[in-house]
Amino acid sequence: MDRVSIKKHAKEQIQGKIFSLLAIYLVIIAASWIISLVLGPIAWIIDLIVAGPIAYAMASIYLGIVKKSTVPQIEDILTGFKQKQFTRTLVTYVRYEVFIFLWGLLFIIPGIIKAIAYSQMFYLIAEDNKLEPGDAQKKSMEMMDGHKAEYFVMLLSFIPWILLCIVTFGIASIYVKPYIEATLAEFHVQLVKENKPSTKIAKAVAAKATEIKEKATEIKEKVTAKKSAAKKNAVKKPTTKKTTSKKK
Repeated sequence: MDRVSIKKHAKEQIQGKIFSLLAIYLVIIAASWIISLVLGPIAWIIDLIVAGPIAYAMASIYLGIVKKSTVPQIEDILTGFKQKQFTRTLVTYVRYEVFIFLWGLLFIIPGIIKAIAYSQMFYLIAEDNKLEPGDAQKKSMEMMDGHKAEYFVMLLSFIPWILLCIVTFGIASIYVKPYIEATLAEFHVQLVKENKPSTKIAKAVAAKATEIKEKATEIKEKVTAKKSAAKKNAVKKPTTKKTTSKKK
Protein backbone atom coordinates (compact mmCIF):
# COMPACT_ATOMS: atom_id res chain seq x y z
CA MET A 1 0.00 0.00 0.00
CA ASP A 2 1.09 3.54 -0.73
CA ARG A 3 1.91 5.09 2.64
CA VAL A 4 2.34 8.60 1.20
CA SER A 5 -1.08 8.64 -0.49
CA ILE A 6 -2.76 7.22 2.64
CA LYS A 7 -1.31 9.99 4.82
CA LYS A 8 -2.12 12.62 2.20
CA HIS A 9 -5.77 11.56 2.03
CA ALA A 10 -6.03 11.48 5.83
CA LYS A 11 -4.57 14.96 6.06
CA GLU A 12 -7.07 16.25 3.51
CA GLN A 13 -10.04 14.67 5.28
CA ILE A 14 -9.36 16.19 8.70
CA GLN A 15 -9.25 19.72 7.30
CA GLY A 16 -12.10 21.74 8.81
CA LYS A 17 -12.79 19.08 11.43
CA ILE A 18 -9.95 19.69 13.90
CA PHE A 19 -12.00 21.78 16.34
CA SER A 20 -14.89 19.29 16.30
CA LEU A 21 -12.44 16.53 17.15
CA LEU A 22 -10.79 18.71 19.79
CA ALA A 23 -14.18 19.19 21.46
CA ILE A 24 -14.69 15.41 21.56
CA TYR A 25 -11.24 14.83 23.08
CA LEU A 26 -11.83 17.55 25.68
CA VAL A 27 -15.10 15.89 26.72
CA ILE A 28 -13.30 12.53 27.11
CA ILE A 29 -10.47 14.11 29.11
CA ALA A 30 -12.89 16.05 31.33
CA ALA A 31 -14.99 12.92 32.00
CA SER A 32 -11.86 10.92 32.87
CA TRP A 33 -10.67 13.68 35.20
CA ILE A 34 -14.04 13.86 37.00
CA ILE A 35 -14.15 10.07 37.41
CA SER A 36 -10.63 10.07 38.86
CA LEU A 37 -11.50 12.91 41.21
CA VAL A 38 -14.72 11.32 42.47
CA LEU A 39 -13.73 7.65 42.64
CA GLY A 40 -10.05 8.00 43.44
CA PRO A 41 -8.17 4.68 43.57
CA ILE A 42 -11.02 2.64 42.03
CA ALA A 43 -11.38 4.94 39.03
CA TRP A 44 -9.39 2.47 36.91
CA ILE A 45 -12.36 0.07 37.00
CA ILE A 46 -14.59 2.65 35.33
CA ASP A 47 -11.80 3.49 32.89
CA LEU A 48 -11.61 -0.18 31.94
CA ILE A 49 -15.36 -0.40 31.44
CA VAL A 50 -15.63 2.72 29.25
CA ALA A 51 -12.41 2.21 27.26
CA GLY A 52 -14.03 -0.25 24.85
CA PRO A 53 -17.08 1.86 24.00
CA ILE A 54 -14.88 4.95 23.53
CA ALA A 55 -12.44 3.05 21.28
CA TYR A 56 -15.43 1.84 19.24
CA ALA A 57 -16.85 5.37 19.00
CA MET A 58 -13.52 6.85 17.88
CA ALA A 59 -13.08 4.12 15.27
CA SER A 60 -16.57 4.91 13.94
CA ILE A 61 -15.86 8.65 13.94
CA TYR A 62 -12.61 8.38 11.99
CA LEU A 63 -14.02 5.86 9.52
CA GLY A 64 -16.81 8.33 8.87
CA ILE A 65 -14.26 11.09 8.31
CA VAL A 66 -12.02 9.21 5.84
CA LYS A 67 -14.82 7.38 3.99
CA LYS A 68 -17.59 9.99 3.86
CA SER A 69 -15.88 13.19 5.03
CA THR A 70 -18.39 13.30 7.89
CA VAL A 71 -18.07 16.15 10.39
CA PRO A 72 -17.99 14.54 13.86
CA GLN A 73 -20.39 15.61 16.61
CA ILE A 74 -19.87 15.41 20.37
CA GLU A 75 -22.80 13.00 20.74
CA ASP A 76 -21.00 10.54 18.45
CA ILE A 77 -18.87 9.54 21.43
CA LEU A 78 -21.95 7.87 22.92
CA THR A 79 -22.42 5.38 20.07
CA GLY A 80 -20.38 2.73 21.89
CA PHE A 81 -22.57 3.03 24.99
CA LYS A 82 -25.77 1.97 23.25
CA GLN A 83 -27.32 -1.20 24.63
CA LYS A 84 -26.56 -3.30 21.53
CA GLN A 85 -22.93 -2.17 21.37
CA PHE A 86 -21.79 -1.78 24.95
CA THR A 87 -21.18 -5.45 25.83
CA ARG A 88 -19.64 -6.20 22.44
CA THR A 89 -17.22 -3.27 22.64
CA LEU A 90 -16.29 -4.05 26.26
CA VAL A 91 -15.54 -7.70 25.43
CA THR A 92 -13.54 -6.63 22.37
CA TYR A 93 -11.40 -4.28 24.45
CA VAL A 94 -10.81 -6.80 27.25
CA ARG A 95 -9.97 -9.49 24.71
CA TYR A 96 -7.55 -7.15 22.93
CA GLU A 97 -5.75 -6.14 26.13
CA VAL A 98 -5.57 -9.65 27.62
CA PHE A 99 -4.13 -11.23 24.48
CA ILE A 100 -1.53 -8.50 24.05
CA PHE A 101 -0.59 -8.80 27.74
CA LEU A 102 -0.16 -12.57 27.44
CA TRP A 103 1.95 -12.28 24.30
CA GLY A 104 3.93 -9.51 25.96
CA LEU A 105 4.89 -11.89 28.75
CA LEU A 106 6.95 -13.84 26.23
CA PHE A 107 8.89 -10.73 25.24
CA ILE A 108 8.20 -7.20 24.07
CA ILE A 109 8.57 -8.02 20.34
CA PRO A 110 5.84 -10.72 20.25
CA GLY A 111 3.61 -8.26 22.12
CA ILE A 112 4.19 -5.55 19.52
CA ILE A 113 3.61 -7.97 16.64
CA LYS A 114 0.30 -9.13 18.11
CA ALA A 115 -0.77 -5.56 18.91
CA ILE A 116 -0.34 -4.77 15.22
CA ALA A 117 -2.11 -7.99 14.21
CA TYR A 118 -5.12 -7.08 16.37
CA SER A 119 -5.09 -3.37 15.37
CA GLN A 120 -8.11 -3.66 13.07
CA MET A 121 -10.52 -5.14 15.62
CA PHE A 122 -12.42 -1.97 16.51
CA TYR A 123 -12.65 -0.81 12.90
CA LEU A 124 -14.13 -4.19 12.00
CA ILE A 125 -16.81 -4.18 14.69
CA ALA A 126 -17.58 -0.54 13.84
CA GLU A 127 -18.23 -1.54 10.23
CA ASP A 128 -20.18 -4.71 11.06
CA ASN A 129 -22.59 -4.54 13.99
CA LYS A 130 -23.09 -8.31 13.91
CA LEU A 131 -19.40 -9.23 14.07
CA GLU A 132 -18.45 -10.89 17.35
CA PRO A 133 -15.19 -9.97 19.19
CA GLY A 134 -13.58 -13.36 18.54
CA ASP A 135 -14.39 -13.17 14.83
CA ALA A 136 -13.09 -9.59 14.71
CA GLN A 137 -9.81 -10.73 16.26
CA LYS A 138 -9.45 -13.59 13.78
CA LYS A 139 -10.34 -11.39 10.81
CA SER A 140 -7.92 -8.68 11.93
CA MET A 141 -5.09 -11.22 12.05
CA GLU A 142 -5.98 -12.47 8.56
CA MET A 143 -6.16 -8.96 7.12
CA MET A 144 -2.86 -7.90 8.66
CA ASP A 145 -1.05 -10.97 7.39
CA GLY A 146 1.64 -9.58 5.08
CA HIS A 147 0.90 -5.97 6.09
CA LYS A 148 2.31 -5.78 9.63
CA ALA A 149 5.62 -4.32 8.46
CA GLU A 150 3.78 -1.64 6.46
CA TYR A 151 1.72 -0.73 9.51
CA PHE A 152 4.80 -0.58 11.73
CA VAL A 153 6.69 1.64 9.26
CA MET A 154 3.65 3.93 9.09
CA LEU A 155 3.68 4.29 12.87
CA LEU A 156 7.41 5.07 12.80
CA SER A 157 6.79 7.81 10.22
CA PHE A 158 4.93 9.78 12.91
CA ILE A 159 7.93 10.01 15.24
CA PRO A 160 8.84 13.55 14.07
CA TRP A 161 5.23 14.64 14.70
CA ILE A 162 5.29 13.10 18.19
CA LEU A 163 8.54 14.93 18.93
CA LEU A 164 6.84 18.13 17.80
CA CYS A 165 4.09 17.48 20.36
CA ILE A 166 6.71 17.08 23.08
CA VAL A 167 8.55 20.25 22.07
CA THR A 168 5.30 22.25 22.01
CA PHE A 169 4.19 20.82 25.39
CA GLY A 170 1.25 19.00 23.78
CA ILE A 171 -0.16 21.93 21.82
CA ALA A 172 0.69 20.34 18.46
CA SER A 173 -1.30 17.25 19.43
CA ILE A 174 -4.46 19.23 18.63
CA TYR A 175 -3.55 18.54 15.01
CA VAL A 176 -1.24 15.53 15.28
CA LYS A 177 -3.66 13.25 17.18
CA PRO A 178 -6.44 13.54 14.54
CA TYR A 179 -3.85 13.24 11.78
CA ILE A 180 -2.49 9.96 13.16
CA GLU A 181 -5.94 8.50 13.88
CA ALA A 182 -7.28 9.46 10.45
CA THR A 183 -4.23 7.88 8.82
CA LEU A 184 -4.76 4.61 10.69
CA ALA A 185 -8.44 4.63 9.71
CA GLU A 186 -7.50 5.23 6.07
CA PHE A 187 -4.99 2.37 6.33
CA HIS A 188 -7.90 0.14 7.36
CA VAL A 189 -10.01 1.29 4.40
CA GLN A 190 -7.19 0.46 1.99
CA LEU A 191 -6.57 -2.83 3.79
CA VAL A 192 -10.21 -3.84 3.24
CA LYS A 193 -9.82 -3.11 -0.48
CA GLU A 194 -6.61 -5.16 -0.56
CA ASN A 195 -8.42 -8.13 0.99
CA LYS A 196 -11.39 -8.12 -1.38
CA PRO A 197 -11.61 -11.35 -3.45
CA SER A 198 -11.55 -9.39 -6.72
CA THR A 199 -8.35 -7.61 -5.67
CA LYS A 200 -6.73 -10.88 -4.61
CA ILE A 201 -7.68 -12.51 -7.93
CA ALA A 202 -6.32 -9.54 -9.88
CA LYS A 203 -3.06 -9.69 -7.92
CA ALA A 204 -2.79 -13.46 -8.46
CA VAL A 205 -3.38 -13.03 -12.21
CA ALA A 206 -0.81 -10.22 -12.37
CA ALA A 207 1.72 -12.32 -10.45
CA LYS A 208 1.12 -15.29 -12.76
CA ALA A 209 1.48 -13.07 -15.84
CA THR A 210 4.77 -11.72 -14.48
CA GLU A 211 5.97 -15.26 -13.80
CA ILE A 212 5.10 -16.39 -17.35
CA LYS A 213 6.79 -13.31 -18.79
CA GLU A 214 9.95 -14.00 -16.77
CA LYS A 215 10.00 -17.64 -17.91
CA ALA A 216 9.49 -16.59 -21.53
CA THR A 217 12.38 -14.13 -21.23
CA GLU A 218 14.55 -16.83 -19.66
CA ILE A 219 13.74 -19.30 -22.48
CA LYS A 220 14.40 -16.61 -25.10
CA GLU A 221 17.79 -15.86 -23.54
CA LYS A 222 18.69 -19.57 -23.53
CA VAL A 223 17.67 -19.95 -27.19
CA THR A 224 19.67 -16.84 -28.12
CA ALA A 225 22.68 -18.17 -26.21
CA LYS A 226 22.43 -21.54 -28.00
CA LYS A 227 22.17 -19.86 -31.41
CA SER A 228 25.17 -17.71 -30.60
CA ALA A 229 27.17 -20.75 -29.51
CA ALA A 230 26.16 -22.63 -32.67
CA LYS A 231 27.33 -19.74 -34.86
CA LYS A 232 30.71 -19.65 -33.09
CA ASN A 233 31.15 -23.38 -33.61
CA ALA A 234 30.22 -23.04 -37.28
CA VAL A 235 32.88 -20.36 -37.75
CA LYS A 236 35.57 -22.36 -35.94
CA LYS A 237 35.14 -25.60 -37.95
CA PRO A 238 36.29 -24.29 -41.40
CA THR A 239 39.28 -22.59 -39.79
CA THR A 240 40.36 -25.88 -38.28
CA LYS A 241 40.14 -27.63 -41.66
CA LYS A 242 42.26 -25.00 -43.42
CA THR A 243 44.95 -25.21 -40.78
CA THR A 244 45.08 -28.99 -41.12
CA SER A 245 45.41 -28.86 -44.90
CA LYS A 246 48.30 -26.41 -44.69
CA LYS A 247 50.20 -28.70 -42.35
CA LYS A 248 49.83 -31.57 -44.83
